[in-house]
Amino acid sequence: MLFFRMLSRLPMPLLYGFSDFLFFVTYYLIKYRRKVVLINLQNSFPEKTAKEYDLLAKAFYHNLCDVIVESLKLLTISVKDLEKMVEINGQEVIDECLRNNEVMLIMSSHINCWELVPPRTTQTGVLIDVIYKPLSSPFFDKLMYTIRSRFNITPIPMKQTFREMVKKKGQPRIVGIISDQAAETPDLAYWTTFLHQETDFFLGTEKMARSFNYPILYGEMVRKRRGRYVINYSLLVERPYEQYQMGEITEIYARTLEKSIQENPSDWLWSHRRFKHKRSK
Repeated sequence: MLFFRMLSRLPMPLLYGFSDFLFFVTYYLIKYRRKVVLINLQNSFPEKTAKEYDLLAKAFYHNLCDVIVESLKLLTISVKDLEKMVEINGQEVIDECLRNNEVMLIMSSHINCWELVPPRTTQTGVLIDVIYKPLSSPFFDKLMYTIRSRFNITPIPMKQTFREMVKKKGQPRIVGIISDQAAETPDLAYWTTFLHQETDFFLGTEKMARSFNYPILYGEMVRKRRGRYVINYSLLVERPYEQYQMGEITEIYARTLEKSIQENPSDWLWSHRRFKHKRSK
């Protein structure tokens, strides 16, 4: 942990130099999940050429390595540097919910450095809980918990989500959920065509929104240039939720996320096995 803290204290230009070195190692030497990345890109963008796949893959690995060093930087980054690094667009949507003393569910994704989103957003004066899936490595799980719990943020293990929602009912805050992971129970998931492939999505966020009547926001992180980002917040759906059939809210999220990925394809996390599940017949 001490080594990562010391690394975190390096200025960003040096960390981005380290990121460039990591890119060379992951892309050219160890070829980290190269087959997974290329298969995902080919299936998601069947109209592209081999050269375009190669360019997208390289851009993705550059982004992945930037995500690693930017996440490490969160161990020691100051509020001033964090605010300089990340802008927020759509603050009025959050403010409106706060005026109504509401809990907000934010559906986000693995686009750019998603770890920057909660600490930057909490600078607006709102409490934040983040739902996360514990890592199998105790050391790295502790490291990520330390990163995610800075700035008075409360990380909540995925399996404890509903219990914590009931426990904290009525406490105005943001509950951040990375919603583009494959469902743990595919048979209970919502299935749709996403990036030209049958894909399963968690229904948990939609069910929570319906149960507690909480507003759902979409959080999109866009890179302006290296080391400078903007988080776009918008209301994903309008209440009352009775106007939507079960699954329709998740479908809206899927379409919104798909558009974000198509606009900046190399910024998504192509190395995770998002399409690993098959729909049961």
